[in-house]
Amino acid sequence: MKTIQITLISFFILAFAKAYTAQAQQEFKAKATYIAFTKFDLPEDSTMTKKAESDPIVKAMMEQLKKGSKQEYTLEFTRTESSYDKVKQLATPSKPTNGISISFSASGGVGSTIYKNIEENSYIKQGNIMGKDFVIIDKLPSYEWKLLSETKKIGQYTCFKAVYVSIEQEEVEEEVEDDNDDEVNTSITSMVVEADPTITAWYTPDIPVSNGPGEYHGLPGLIVEVQQQETTILLKEIVLNPDEKLDLKKPRSGKKINQEDFDALQKKKSEEMMKNRGSGNGSFRVISIGG
Repeated sequence: MKTIQITLISFFILAFAKAYTAQAQQEFKAKATYIAFTKFDLPEDSTMTKKAESDPIVKAMMEQLKKGSKQEYTLEFTRTESSYDKVKQLATPSKPTNGISISFSASGGVGSTIYKNIEENSYIKQGNIMGKDFVIIDKLPSYEWKLLSETKKIGQYTCFKAVYVSIEQEEVEEEVEDDNDDEVNTSITSMVVEADPTITAWYTPDIPVSNGPGEYHGLPGLIVEVQQQETTILLKEIVLNPDEKLDLKKPRSGKKINQEDFDALQKKKSEEMMKNRGSGNGSFRVISIGG
């Protein structure tokens, strides 16, 4: 009889623990702040360096790329959804030189407002091409991460290393090599020293959500730090289960488009602008660098 009672008690404790865990998972929420650093190394003896002496747009591009950028972002998330958005400008934008103003953001959706639904494997991202807004709706990119045993401490969290090399990035590099025999390439990528295409992420199982900044996701723990080419994103602070309600906003302003069509249109408009820049006055906005 006593054995039956113990068994029943154990059953009820286990059932309660499972129910409590399920409820905790359902109610889990957090708010994290990330800092994104982007800076480019430019070859000193390149054709573009010489071209910068006579072309104000090329000169302004090179100056901005050398200077880089530093931005702060907020990631609000539950176990299945998240909203990532820029919160403030850390540095006062420099005044345009010769009427030229340049801004840029890196790959991985780092500089975009983006809503992710991990459960549905989808995202909604805000995009802009030369002043026109777009709402990019597509499936989340698939990262086939290679999990490594290397660890390091970031703040209070023990983090594990993971790496990924995009097949698409390798194909892009081959295409760039094939174009080397063409006329002088005035694109942004021609100014930048070739970077390692490997994406390196550091995640912590202490926060068991498969999410991270920008479009990054797919690891057994929150991504605390990630580096892709010239951009490094680092967790600054995080509040678990904050009292305030999360604002999981979805971008809604602009024409709906998928990522492939957006990228193609962006490339087309950038090429048109470089060909028709005339006197060199105006602005140049690089929406995405690095794939």
